[in-house]
Amino acid sequence: MVKYSDEQIVDLILNHYHGKKVILLAPVVKGRKGHYRELFEQILKMGFTKVRVDGKVQDIERGMKLDRYKIHDIDIVIDRLAIDKKDQKRIYDAVILSMKHGNKEMMVMDFETEEVRHFSRSLMCPVSGISYPEPEPSLFSFNSPYGACPHCNGLGVVSEASLDKIIPNPEKNIRQGGLAPLGEYKSNWIFDRIENYLQSEGFSIRTPLKDIPEEIMNVILYGNSDMEVTGKTT
Repeated sequence: MVKYSDEQIVDLILNHYHGKKVILLAPVVKGRKGHYRELFEQILKMGFTKVRVDGKVQDIERGMKLDRYKIHDIDIVIDRLAIDKKDQKRIYDAVILSMKHGNKEMMVMDFETEEVRHFSRSLMCPVSGISYPEPEPSLFSFNSPYGACPHCNGLGVVSEASLDKIIPNPEKNIRQGGLAPLGEYKSNWIFDRIENYLQSEGFSIRTPLKDIPEEIMNVILYGNSDMEVTGKTT
């Protein structure tokens, strides 16, 4: 784990990349889904014309957007230059700007090899670019929300529902009460949502639960934040 001051980063760039052409990048999206059209428009308004999307440097175009269902990495191209000691002021300014837009993180990419090196003002892994907060006592205490296990929230146990109790008889359909927590069919919002979704997938609430594909049942049981279901409400 390492962290750098801005001056150290400038010195490392001057020494390691002297005579080479590099691209200074500010990471703004790391491994998240979305189309990011608004983000690209915002980057353009800030005066930047290029981004690195999923490892590829490209121009920002008006109305540009990505596949919203795929995971993306987006970096702003802050500057491109051949490293020379006479450009130390320009490099320093670019580092400051990269840190500003990259939330105290930045990257330097070798233009020819496309090899990327990560830098941060906080503790980070220089290979993966994963950064961590400064160690504090609260981070090591399970009684603190900052140090608690995110899976069990510091309780040491995880409460989970038994699928066999939710669907005690997969031969039944939803209208017959196949989903035990819902009971038999009633004309209300939740049954309308489920019915609309099943119809959009070619099934109905009269389809035996055992005949509904697992991926569709998972949406019914666990939800899907990317899905929009339309229809009447009561």
